[in-house]
Amino acid sequence: MLTVSGMSLSLGSRSEGRSKATNPAQERSKRYAAEGARLTEACMSEFWDSKSHMFRAPVLSSETVSSDALHDRGYTLWPSLIAIHTLIEGEKQHPGTYASQIAEVYNGLGQYYSTDLSAYTSWVHFPGNTDAYYDDNSWVVIVLAEAAMACRKSDPKNSAVYLNSAKSVMANFIVKGYDDTGHPGGLRWGYDPSKAGVTDRGTSSTAGAALAAMVLAQAGVDREFYTKWGQKLLTWLTGNLLDKDGLIMDALEEPGWKVRTVKWTYNTGVPMRAYVEHYRLTKNADSLSMASKLARAAIDRSGGLFDQMPHDPGKRFYWDSTYFVQYLVDGLLQVAKAVTDKKLASEIVNTVVLNAEYAMTSLKDPADGLYWRNWRLYTIGETQLNMWQKWTGQTAAAEFDASERSQEKQYQSLPVKDRPLVKTLLANAGAARLFWLAARLPNA
Repeated sequence: MLTVSGMSLSLGSRSEGRSKATNPAQERSKRYAAEGARLTEACMSEFWDSKSHMFRAPVLSSETVSSDALHDRGYTLWPSLIAIHTLIEGEKQHPGTYASQIAEVYNGLGQYYSTDLSAYTSWVHFPGNTDAYYDDNSWVVIVLAEAAMACRKSDPKNSAVYLNSAKSVMANFIVKGYDDTGHPGGLRWGYDPSKAGVTDRGTSSTAGAALAAMVLAQAGVDREFYTKWGQKLLTWLTGNLLDKDGLIMDALEEPGWKVRTVKWTYNTGVPMRAYVEHYRLTKNADSLSMASKLARAAIDRSGGLFDQMPHDPGKRFYWDSTYFVQYLVDGLLQVAKAVTDKKLASEIVNTVVLNAEYAMTSLKDPADGLYWRNWRLYTIGETQLNMWQKWTGQTAAAEFDASERSQEKQYQSLPVKDRPLVKTLLANAGAARLFWLAARLPNA
């Protein structure tokens, strides 16, 4: 048992009688994989609706839509993509186990597809719906290319379907969103000009498209073109949004293309993995060096990705949410696997493990085994606020997040603190993928 942040975090087997010959890293991997599998099953049982062929919530909550009876409380595209990504991570870990569910969810996602755009819209498609986003569709490409590679042996027919879909969305939609003028350059966030912020040159869209390009190249699709095109996006990104602390900021936005300086964990995690994949494709040492630079900044407890509210640096964990942190863990995992710097790899593993243990200890509701969204306990509810105050020895004002609460109409007039807490697909799919990824951490 290791005590961190005033909590007892078990980094190995919980069994006192564990044999000394047992490899602690293997025990850790088994435990994380088991939690990933448990949560993946929970996401399917709690949120997948086989009647409407989509993910739906028990009550109206964040990222769900009030709609007709069949689709009411259905989830928008992005949470659904994270959910299928958890199935894919499980398929990588246990070939053949999740292939049929991947196919089922993929078929359901067809409801979001626009043949006019050759892209997926944020909600179920209908005539005239052009509400599509380049970051969402970059994740479509990443998810489907990874599904194709994971299912090559277990489901070869659908594997080919997934890859063809990924190729089409990339070539016919995402690549067309790139601004090659350099004024300002980068990739647009959204397509529909009637929506706010769609012209932003965001990290989410630019880094997502760069990673999509690298994953397609890894899958054998137009390898030379996508490797070079993805590198071009990464060069633009780090040239325009890399801050002096080694972390990547959120976007350039109009008017004047000013920098939106917020630093989400995914802002650094996604390009980190993209740089590693570029290194694997090209053996370009500069790409691995940049990925390592991003990783060092991302594990710095005094840095911008950690909640600085706790006075004790040992009691600081990542600041945003499960569904963002899993993208950072993805990037850190790939750096730890690729570098020869054993010290850096070890520091990455330790940081990921401590945050994973924190999530399992503090963000999982013992009442139902499901996870909350926010990494900062004082944003969830009174119980979590009290827990945070107890283990930090500090007092804090509640900053309760409405996205943790029911969005049903009868509660909207109430203060946030009085609205019922609810569990979301976004939180639990994010946590599930995080644990699948953590299960593959190297023994550093």
